[in-house]
Amino acid sequence: MLDEATWRARAEAHAARVDTFVGPHLARRRDGVKHPVHDFLFTYYSHRPAQLRRWHPGYGVALAGGEISRGYERVMCPTAPQASASGPLPDLVTVSASFVADQAGVIESVLALLRATAGRPAQLGCFGLHEWAMVHRTDRVRHDWPLRLGGAGTDQVVESHRISCSHFDAFRFFTPAARPLNTLSPSSGDRASYEQPGCLHANMDLYKHAF
Repeated sequence: MLDEATWRARAEAHAARVDTFVGPHLARRRDGVKHPVHDFLFTYYSHRPAQLRRWHPGYGVALAGGEISRGYERVMCPTAPQASASGPLPDLVTVSASFVADQAGVIESVLALLRATAGRPAQLGCFGLHEWAMVHRTDRVRHDWPLRLGGAGTDQVVESHRISCSHFDAFRFFTPAARPLNTLSPSSGDRASYEQPGCLHANMDLYKHAF
């Protein structure tokens, strides 16, 4: 159980830490300026900066003076006298066990995926070629940024290297010409069989899972 002064101080400290990262993004968005790398965190995933600033105590922690929202419930303070049926309950809020039970399937699948990923040797020879494979032999441009080597140069890089993308969310964006060049064939249903800790996307997804 956390008293109100303690958890509000933690929430404010969390927001201050997050502002170091989301502040520049919000400033660029306000001014209509794009960044090819830093903005990707907010365009690839649907989580809003305001949501990221919101501190969470974790399951099993009750907050004095907290607000009720989805997945939360008001509980009796374990050290307080039992209130009568008509009397007010102590002002404690915590994540409800029923909400956690409703999320059990997601929690178990993510846990299994992370354990499988962490238990596999890292493959570090990717060099981000999945991005190149997404524009292989096509005139389209991703993320509104021009190709550094142009179309022909990009195609040559893809065709002269070993492509071994293990992450389905990257592989599914390969062009039809690039898909057969990949040495692996990950799908949406067998992520735990392919994910490995050297993958850029697998590490990016840690942010999604934590969120």
